[in-house]
Amino acid sequence: MASVLKRPNGHHWVQFWDLEKKRQTIRLGKSSRKKADRIKTVVEDLLSGLKLSQAPDDKTLQWLDEADDDIYDKLAAVGLVDDRSTTRLSAFVDEYIENRTDLKPRTVIKFNATKDYMIAHFGADCDLRKVTEADGQAFRIYLLSQQNSKGQNMAENTVRKHTQIAKQFFNHAVSRKLLRVNPLAGLPSTVMPNKERMHYITHDDARAVIDACPDAQWRLIFALARYGALRCPSEVLELKWSDIDWDKQEMLVRSEKTAHHVGQGSRRIPIFTDLLPFIEDAQELSEGMGEYLIHRYRDGESNLRTQLHRIIKRAHLTPWPKAFQNLRASRATDLVMHHPLHVVSQWTGHSIETMRKFYLQVTDEHRQAALKVKPQLPARDEKKNTPLPTGDAKPKAKPSMRDTPRKPGQKKSQTPVFSGFGFECLGLSGPGIAAEGLEPPTRGL
Repeated sequence: MASVLKRPNGHHWVQFWDLEKKRQTIRLGKSSRKKADRIKTVVEDLLSGLKLSQAPDDKTLQWLDEADDDIYDKLAAVGLVDDRSTTRLSAFVDEYIENRTDLKPRTVIKFNATKDYMIAHFGADCDLRKVTEADGQAFRIYLLSQQNSKGQNMAENTVRKHTQIAKQFFNHAVSRKLLRVNPLAGLPSTVMPNKERMHYITHDDARAVIDACPDAQWRLIFALARYGALRCPSEVLELKWSDIDWDKQEMLVRSEKTAHHVGQGSRRIPIFTDLLPFIEDAQELSEGMGEYLIHRYRDGESNLRTQLHRIIKRAHLTPWPKAFQNLRASRATDLVMHHPLHVVSQWTGHSIETMRKFYLQVTDEHRQAALKVKPQLPARDEKKNTPLPTGDAKPKAKPSMRDTPRKPGQKKSQTPVFSGFGFECLGLSGPGIAAEGLEPPTRGL
């Protein structure tokens, strides 16, 4: 596939035919034959990987990592590897995000936020190939030390989310054969449920917040989250009047977050009795106001979470964490008390496992219901520590052998008799033992 040519003055060339059947030459300059043969092996492995769309072996990737810029640039010039300039962190991530045309606008915002943290820690011109596992650990510690506007350190789940996105960047570098391994692979990146940030919004508190809302549009936003279990703002702002089926009393909810999963771009949910008055109220007040149920607060400058916190304070309540997510979680908790879990999972647009981990909560209603349950355990015999039989009948004591009276003239038996053993307990006579004994006779031995 490749050959080494010896040139005058100790120079060597490596020649090969590329995928387009063109002869390519790598001029190594003055070098030893051993070095030329090693580069020939690398070239053949890279060619094989390109033809089969497979990554080179670990030895080749390690050699590429350690190769100097001169020889690496010569390999890049003939199309065997990518230019090393593409491994600069800022340029690499920008190119990755730009090529991900499938990303939603909000996802792009999250990716850019992670990129900013990486640049602040590693530097814009950091060579991705030089990042080690120890550097990855230092990046996690850096994220944990970052503070928000309230002076609070970044939450563990937020750190894990940024780590998860950073892993995607490095995984892409691995897939492009720029790296052998992902230096962040060992960092925790799975988001875990945080019970301390889960909060159940009672119906009384929900009514107080609704009464404090400034207009029908805000009352509908709150009701769609609390009584419809819709994601806010994505699903709430995408709901159209054409999605309302008044005859079936159900609505079509489009989910931007789950659209990339097959068959999960939308779902149909009932217009629950708690939710219906708010939709009807908004309909009466929105004649000619457009196709969306929420025609206000649609611009990018509207921060619904901040506004909701103000409304909650106006209702003389303390804003709870994860304002809109806990509204959805509260509705899911209500629904599972009356409907099968798989049905609620379909209505909320979550898997059953996700609902169990992040949404379902234990409320005061559960505790009150538990206190009303009557004891189901049967009464127990305190002496014997056994349950008493049901009914009024008292257990009869089993007669023992010592309580059985002897007949007149009967002598006291010296050998204990155990009932329930042998043929006598069945009223049968034993087969007896032959003269030969227990073992059968052996003839001819």
